[in-house]
Amino acid sequence: MTTSVAAELIRTGHLVRSLRLAPLVVGAVAVAATLLLHHGGPPSGIVPVRLVGLILALGGGFVLDDAAAPTLQASPYPLARRLGLRIGCAAAVVVPLWTLVLVRLLPPGAGRVSLALGLTVELLAATAVVWAAAAWGRRRGLDEPGVATAPVLLGLVFLGGVHPTARLLVGPGPQWFAAHLRWAAVLVCAAALLALAMRDPAARRRPIWR
Repeated sequence: MTTSVAAELIRTGHLVRSLRLAPLVVGAVAVAATLLLHHGGPPSGIVPVRLVGLILALGGGFVLDDAAAPTLQASPYPLARRLGLRIGCAAAVVVPLWTLVLVRLLPPGAGRVSLALGLTVELLAATAVVWAAAAWGRRRGLDEPGVATAPVLLGLVFLGGVHPTARLLVGPGPQWFAAHLRWAAVLVCAAALLALAMRDPAARRRPIWR
């Protein structure tokens, strides 16, 4: 899919109409409600920020739903570009919302940048997990795998909260850096799985030798 084709899909609104926008709208409403609840008050800490991030990540998992997927399997445009365009549209919604939440809700101070970076790594890892799950669902024949991504992410969050030695959900303190190294590892693994799932099913591996 060339840049001109992608631009034409966006300009005419065909791409937007094909996306499941309701989950992302719920994320936007959650951001607005969170900001209103904390308007004029003291900084609220990381718990509301994490909850908003979870909602945004879950909503982003639905952008790969495509009821027309069986028809588009014969498309001359690579699967990676088709899915990548959908992911880019979701990112265009999530990034400004997330930036607004970080600016308005994180407490000021020397640790603000560390908190913002750590929470952003968490969001990136969570969205990569749901996109990887959705992309593999598409690869296995599910036209609308968004619903199946929620248990995957919630299961990861649950395990990350209760695991005694490799916890992912920690507050600011001595365990913050180690926990976010684990989040970074989750991000790398999920991104690799997503890249594999976005390979065109018709593509064949080149032989190592001839």
